[in-house]
Amino acid sequence: MKKVIALLLLAAPLAAPARPFRAMVTRTAETTGRTSLELGLRWQGFFAGRGLFALPYDELSPGLRFGIGKGLELDVGVDFLLLDLPGTPGFRAYLGEVPLGLQWTFLESRFGALGVYLGGAVPLGPGDIDIIPPSLPDGALDLEGTLIAELRPARWLRFMFNAGYLFHGTRAISPGVEFDVPDALRYDAAATVNLGEWVLLGVELVGLYYLRPEITPAWTDNANQVEVLPHARFEVAPRFVIEAALGFALTPGLMDIYRVRGLLGFTYEFDFR
Repeated sequence: MKKVIALLLLAAPLAAPARPFRAMVTRTAETTGRTSLELGLRWQGFFAGRGLFALPYDELSPGLRFGIGKGLELDVGVDFLLLDLPGTPGFRAYLGEVPLGLQWTFLESRFGALGVYLGGAVPLGPGDIDIIPPSLPDGALDLEGTLIAELRPARWLRFMFNAGYLFHGTRAISPGVEFDVPDALRYDAAATVNLGEWVLLGVELVGLYYLRPEITPAWTDNANQVEVLPHARFEVAPRFVIEAALGFALTPGLMDIYRVRGLLGFTYEFDFR
């Protein structure tokens, strides 16, 4: 423990904001620069659900972030959904959805920042598979409005908070039959520490609360979903950042669907100056 504290104190004077500045799930107020484009790829795997309908499933998400003005960032991506394990009889792969979003950080200072994120997802995935939760490509139109706050008590230490509303449309369960996916409240909090200019360590509390307990025809009492997620991001070469996290479900509603989430990915920032 003493060695860790000493390392943090040594790193603090070096830590002009490092390139690994984002948390994994919680949105940060800091955005991609006006002359930059950020290319990313992330894999997520969801495992060990204890519910009757739980399956291992994966999501693969390439994406781009553009700095389009001071404090303005445009996000564009594609989500691919994989159900069950490759090589098993139940394995299926889908083009899930195309997420689009715009973030505006309208207030920023040395000690904090405020922003807003507006986004949506064009549904391309299957709506007739009852086990897909609304947080994944489930065939329903998704819209999001989220407030973003960030506190910066030191150059190497930040606290991030998100509070948002998620609108979910309807799923086509079968010809002529639809399921109205309940809307949800989003609440996330994260703490991150920069160790020098190349390493970020953090932990997040990620929460969703659906306005009805029946979130799909299969998951009928799963409204409250909370997860803790420690993570690390490393700049292994100039502008090339790799990331890893391991999430653990904390509420029964989420444990039914999955108890462990793994995340791996990378980003590369192109600077056009």
